[in-house]
Amino acid sequence: MIGKGFDFSVIRTLRKKHGLTIEELADKAKLTRLTIAKIEMGKGNPTMDTVEALARVFQLAASELIRLAEKEKAELAAIKDYQNGGIGGKRLCFPNLEMFHLRGEAGGQTEFDPGLHENTSEICFMLTGKLVLTVGGQAHELQAGMALHFKAMQEHQIDIIEDAEFLLIHPFLV
Repeated sequence: MIGKGFDFSVIRTLRKKHGLTIEELADKAKLTRLTIAKIEMGKGNPTMDTVEALARVFQLAASELIRLAEKEKAELAAIKDYQNGGIGGKRLCFPNLEMFHLRGEAGGQTEFDPGLHENTSEICFMLTGKLVLTVGGQAHELQAGMALHFKAMQEHQIDIIEDAEFLLIHPFLV
């Protein structure tokens, strides 16, 4: 048995995503319909053999399925003001994610701050305006609706071309 810190009702979501009925999932996993129904209702506590059988159907490692079933609490962000060069806004911090909601006026500029970057990648998503994001010496012009993904430890610089609003997202690699 797996334990109480898990909610395997996620099986229902996976089953529907794969277009399977309970009967089809039970057949593919070589389990009973009742076993699947109990798990989906959050009343079953599956054995590792059951988890492995279900994971195979969804083409996941058993550890991935267990991770999907981990109960997590919703968490409020710790929000701080942020200013770097001519760019400012809010920094939102979660245990495994950091996000900046920033604005800058034309001519504003900010450079790479290694203190803000650990083992992360970075995504810049443009909401309005235009900027140039230079990563490792290569310049990328971004405007509303565009996004760029890169390794955050690479030196990078932001130059605001037109008043801009954008998000910088740091999902921490685990």
